[in-house]
Amino acid sequence: MPESEFDLWYMLHDMEVRHWHDVNLNAGRTVHELYAEDGLFAVGPQERRGPGEIREFYQARAKRGVRTARHVLTNFRMLRGNSDGVVQATGTVSLYAGDAEPPLPSKPAVLMADLANEYVRADDGRWLYKVHRLSPVFVGDDPFVKHALAAVPKA
Repeated sequence: MPESEFDLWYMLHDMEVRHWHDVNLNAGRTVHELYAEDGLFAVGPQERRGPGEIREFYQARAKRGVRTARHVLTNFRMLRGNSDGVVQATGTVSLYAGDAEPPLPSKPAVLMADLANEYVRADDGRWLYKVHRLSPVFVGDDPFVKHALAAVPKA
């Protein structure tokens, strides 16, 4: 039975929530499993392509030490799919973070970014990220975020 538009929205929204839940509470250990083989994860100029590079990114991030983060998803909107089976979605992600154990002092978000996703269906029927792009709109004073956004993109 074909998915209703609501069912598809729910699945994609749930996937996005699972993505950030894994990053927030599991150091992103399994987030790479949500990406297609050529899937792109991009934050500003930083791009990682494929599950291997995405896994390495989160492993390196975890090695830095304690990072408490909460990525908050709002305004998630699914757009119509196109003829090649790609479905798109947009939203807003706000990041509250610091390099210490909780509780941390309350501050404004260290990053607020526009989200632009593209999804494809895997052979097993699961939806995967083809593109998962965060485009910064507001950037706070968090040293890790500022360094990451100023770094030269990977070639």
